[in-house]
Amino acid sequence: MLNVLWVEDEFSEQKQRSWFGNREVLVKTDFTEAKDAINNRLEQFDLIVLDINLENSEHSSEVKELAKQFNITEQEFLEQSGMNLFLNLLEHGFPKEQIIFVTAYADINISLVDELKEAYTHGNDEIFNETIETIQNELGKEEVIKCSEFIDKEDIDGLCQYLNDYFDNLKDKNNKNTYNDFCEAYRRCRIEPPKAINKDIVKQHLNNWLENHEKNQYLVLRRGIIEGCRFLKAHIVKNDRNIQFRDFIRIANNQPVIEIQITDIENYLDSVSQFLAIKQPNNLSATNTQYRLFLRTLVHEWEENINPNRKYNDNDIHTFAWLSKMTRNWTSHATLLEPLDVLTIAFLFLVNMRAMFKLPKEINPYEEILLSCMSTSPEINSELENHIKNSENDIDGILASLKIPEYKKDKNGKENLKDFGDKVNDIYRRNTGQLGAENHDYKGFLLQYFWVNQKSYLSNLTASSDDFLPTLARHIYSRSFLEK
Repeated sequence: MLNVLWVEDEFSEQKQRSWFGNREVLVKTDFTEAKDAINNRLEQFDLIVLDINLENSEHSSEVKELAKQFNITEQEFLEQSGMNLFLNLLEHGFPKEQIIFVTAYADINISLVDELKEAYTHGNDEIFNETIETIQNELGKEEVIKCSEFIDKEDIDGLCQYLNDYFDNLKDKNNKNTYNDFCEAYRRCRIEPPKAINKDIVKQHLNNWLENHEKNQYLVLRRGIIEGCRFLKAHIVKNDRNIQFRDFIRIANNQPVIEIQITDIENYLDSVSQFLAIKQPNNLSATNTQYRLFLRTLVHEWEENINPNRKYNDNDIHTFAWLSKMTRNWTSHATLLEPLDVLTIAFLFLVNMRAMFKLPKEINPYEEILLSCMSTSPEINSELENHIKNSENDIDGILASLKIPEYKKDKNGKENLKDFGDKVNDIYRRNTGQLGAENHDYKGFLLQYFWVNQKSYLSNLTASSDDFLPTLARHIYSRSFLEK
């Protein structure tokens, strides 16, 4: 689900299969080509795996120029050019934590200490125990006892520092290598060096590093959004009529009140795709702020000239349109959906794009990525109809407590019973700006609207098909009807 850039000048397909399995990997075997990918296509990558020594690269004009700039030979430059790529990545704002060196120059024991720390950070007890056992096989009795003392005190930072110092003292100071020199320069600047894995132990330890990042839902969400916008841009270029959003433009005097050009939608997709930064914000508050701004950008197009009331043969399109319209209204004036989470963002992105664009009933690859943010074992049980009924009763109870009338008059003066969406919007309008007014589960209301608005078509939602609609239903079911 995450895209990897692998820079390795001694590439083989067997090595790729062994190291990366079936992951999506772009391989660059040349320094200049790798640098071009970093400078021009960095948004395509979530993780970077670098070799330090790229001596088999072409002696391109750029290599010649850089070697001359640093007053070294071209071959000397290439033997250390992975470091140049690393610093280039940092200059572009790519997170150091998402870059790793795989090199013959990394000390195996230091690599194992890094693996130990990462296993502890991610709560992987099995890897932690395996790694500490491997490390202790290289230690004397006194050092093993010292390690046990750190572990008993759960001082893993102290343990790793002790082991790093121990193995550092064992190094042959007269036999320096590029990676060690680089790490020492980092430490002199009081900066933690980049992570590296020795090529002799790469298979399992690289997989662990990759898996830890693949569990990061922010990165998975971001990748799904980028791939989605890329797919949709190609989709509308292929056929302009795939822009379904035009069907929702308000009509006055038998004419649409606004015109939507394909370039408008392309610019919109570019803005959405580039919104989430590659580096995840470092706290929940900052992450929530980024999600809030992203969501406002996502649904901004559903403004007053857009009317989602048009009925389609597929009722789900009508439902998706109203979900996007409601979200636009709510996020413009309140913080009803906060704190925002990955499931909510993924859900609203999926339904928004299904409303705006004509898409096949089957799941698209980007949708598979985003659905993975929601649930790992989706099930819909026999209580669905009761859950829907209870949701409607709960909304009626809130309306009654707020003394909001159950009926409204349409433009012809006829009284109509409000539907679920109208009722939720009444609660939103009555509560917004009032002290303690936003304590309702508005994220739950949005998900429940998905079910209530299609209760006459439940067979479409509960089908065993792998098409988009029933698959989405299975993935949001458990969150839609939380126990009170």
